[in-house]
Amino acid sequence: MEEMNFEEMRNQFAILKEQLDKQEIVSDRLLRETMKAKSNGIRNVKFSSYLWCSLGLIFIPILYFTHMTSLVFIIATYLMVVVAIVSTYYLHKPIDKLNFMKDDIATIAHVMAEYRKQYTQKDLIIALLVFIFWYIWFCYEIWKHLQTDSWVYIFLTLFGGIQGGISGYKDYRKAKNAAQEIIDDIEKN
Repeated sequence: MEEMNFEEMRNQFAILKEQLDKQEIVSDRLLRETMKAKSNGIRNVKFSSYLWCSLGLIFIPILYFTHMTSLVFIIATYLMVVVAIVSTYYLHKPIDKLNFMKDDIATIAHVMAEYRKQYTQKDLIIALLVFIFWYIWFCYEIWKHLQTDSWVYIFLTLFGGIQGGISGYKDYRKAKNAAQEIIDDIEKN
């Protein structure tokens, strides 16, 4: 009788252990799918950056060919856009290499922490100062080359710059928050 109870307990324990193992697998898979979905938000920010830079590379020559700015200004603007493209590529390169369904959780957490660390307030301030310098130079170029109707272009560019700044800041917050949410999800499990 006692041996039968012991055997029954052993069978129940085996069934319980099997259920716990299945639950752990489901939990791990759910965590990985959630991380993958959140990383898509980071990838969308990258593609948004590439899109805006590509549009800039396409439309910058129009300023030169319409004699609105100098060649030096165009070259400097092109260099700024190329630096933005290259820095975006290198910032997102570690995340692009991740396989959220197969890579070790500790590796994913480390990559996300490093990515989040790279987004700092200092970078935003530097970007804002670069834009202000560029905008003042742009205003000078427009005024020097057009003199009439230059205020229209100056205000349109300021409006576009403000909108771009707001959009860029939202993308910055979105990417930083997505990385933090992935880190938080890993720490919870």
